[in-house]
Amino acid sequence: MRDFIDQLIPAIGEALVDFTWQGALIGALAALLLRVTRHSKPQVRYAITCLALLACALLPIISVLRSLLDSAPDTLAFQAWVADGTVRNIAGDDAPLDWQARLATMQPMIVALWAAGASVFCLRTLFGVAWVQRMRLSPQPPLQARWQSTLDALATRFRMRGVALRLVESLDSPVVAGFWRPVVLLPMSVALRMPSELVEALLAHELAHVRRHDYLVNLLQRAAEALLFFHPVTWWLSHRIRVERELVADAIAADVIGDGRRLAVALATLSDLHATRPALPHLAHAAHGGHLMSRIQQLLRPQPRHRLPAGRIALPVIGIAAACIAFYAQAQIGKASDVAPVAAETPAAAPAAPAIAAAPSAAAAPSIAPAAEAAPAAAPSPAATAAPADAAAPVAAPSEPGPFAQVHRYGHDDNAWALVRKGRDGYSMSGSTDDMDDIDLARRSLQRDFIWFRRDGKAFVIDDPSLVARAQAAWKDSDALGNRMSALGDQMEVHGKKMEALGAQMETLSKTHVPSPAMQEAQERMGALGQQQGELAGRQQLLAMKQRKADTDAEQDALGREMDKLGDEMDALGDQMDAQGKILERESQKLERNQEPMERIGAQMEEAAKPMDALGKQMGELGKQQEKLAKKAEKDLDVLIGEAMQKGLAKPAPFARSAQ
Repeated sequence: MRDFIDQLIPAIGEALVDFTWQGALIGALAALLLRVTRHSKPQVRYAITCLALLACALLPIISVLRSLLDSAPDTLAFQAWVADGTVRNIAGDDAPLDWQARLATMQPMIVALWAAGASVFCLRTLFGVAWVQRMRLSPQPPLQARWQSTLDALATRFRMRGVALRLVESLDSPVVAGFWRPVVLLPMSVALRMPSELVEALLAHELAHVRRHDYLVNLLQRAAEALLFFHPVTWWLSHRIRVERELVADAIAADVIGDGRRLAVALATLSDLHATRPALPHLAHAAHGGHLMSRIQQLLRPQPRHRLPAGRIALPVIGIAAACIAFYAQAQIGKASDVAPVAAETPAAAPAAPAIAAAPSAAAAPSIAPAAEAAPAAAPSPAATAAPADAAAPVAAPSEPGPFAQVHRYGHDDNAWALVRKGRDGYSMSGSTDDMDDIDLARRSLQRDFIWFRRDGKAFVIDDPSLVARAQAAWKDSDALGNRMSALGDQMEVHGKKMEALGAQMETLSKTHVPSPAMQEAQERMGALGQQQGELAGRQQLLAMKQRKADTDAEQDALGREMDKLGDEMDALGDQMDAQGKILERESQKLERNQEPMERIGAQMEEAAKPMDALGKQMGELGKQQEKLAKKAEKDLDVLIGEAMQKGLAKPAPFARSAQ
């Protein structure tokens, strides 16, 4: 056992040191591949990042196993670990291995520090698992049954069963946890403050994670983060996996519910809720992450952009791959490579535009789909204002037009209210969309302006003209701001159509912008030549090792001739690579010439996006003002309702339903 530990410690230390440059190379290759595939489906980028992180996890394990199994002096890089912690040079006193000796004496300390750090991160993961178990067993309110039935209906559309739902207080956004018995943790604040249509969209997103087994992948990510915590590439890859995973889940959820805009509105509304409460730690292994605006842009039809020629990326990729092979061969002899980490380059986000704002109740407005009717117009979030230009496109009306509801806030059913005006399609309300049927029935029955509200499970109406007039006056300023926001939305729609036309032109040009067969053939040939060069480099290193051990001049001369022969072969391969490089350069120049029209359109799109940005800022400022006015008006309305109850002016609402 003692001998095994004496062998294991230097093997682990050597693997950790080697991973500093191995991880950097993997990160550089992953960054280049992500750059090339930045316009591909998120599934492609997700696969690239997962494979890169898997390679990061496997390389140190393979290195440790190889060191333990291979006892040949040549493959041990001329080092032997001695029980007293010293290093002996078995290649001869003339080998300059002082730096290796110093590194070897530090290996026990390196391994000890690594073990301490890995233990801390493993404990964090275990605490997360325990936290999820506590949430699974927490007592549930009666409201849980309603949302469980909603989740079951959604799960049927995903062709899944057995997904549990738990309402929790200690989260600010829904998460999914568990592999064998998956559970969706839905924050109580989301269930009570967001409309049911938007919560359904968020639940569909979490079910997409369940169907893809993302929780298991996330656990493996946590394991890689714990074992390779010291390398920044590990954390960067793990972050990119989470970003792409959210985009994939968004696409699946939008496809199942058939309304990507509803999910986009749900994400923006959820961002509003986050802004009004402090952030809470996410200890569950939830598939949680991603940039909100890139997700909304993906859901609302991202704008196509021009692509870089493949040849401009192929040469750096092949060069780094060849360098990786050479470094690996050198590492088997001296373990002396030193590669700096490469930072990932994130493509710039497209210019953004605000989400659609609902028209105020003071103005007649067309009917809207359920997804749009649930968007809180009183406080459009800054996040929602950054959606792409396509978000300004009008939402299709349902087949059976209904009244438009200007929703200022969502709360408990017992505090629901609505301000209804005769002869106008829309009305302002606060509460659940389930109340809208009761409000419509009361409107058809009364045929005049009135206030509808619910208290203690009972619905009432106030039709006293003076009280109704005071309520309408309380909302006057908020409605005026709503009109201004609606006008800004119309302007954004005009600019959005212009950008959509430019995007269509860009998409048409991009179809002809593909690498030629000659370029593809040259790329394949270059890759094969690079692999041959790597093999020759490894053979040269082995010959150099044998030369150092040769005892006679005859052996030295024979090995020298073999080395010269390998050098000639290497030169010939270099000439062939130069020829292929010229082909790639020529074909790349052709692609660059074809790219000029696309760059011109890209510049036009940037100019067209500037008014959208200015309008979006105006929309955000108006939204903040309207939020303040809406809160004040709602307080005034509560006072009016209390006054009506005291004076007996509140009447039972016709056709009222019981509170849920």
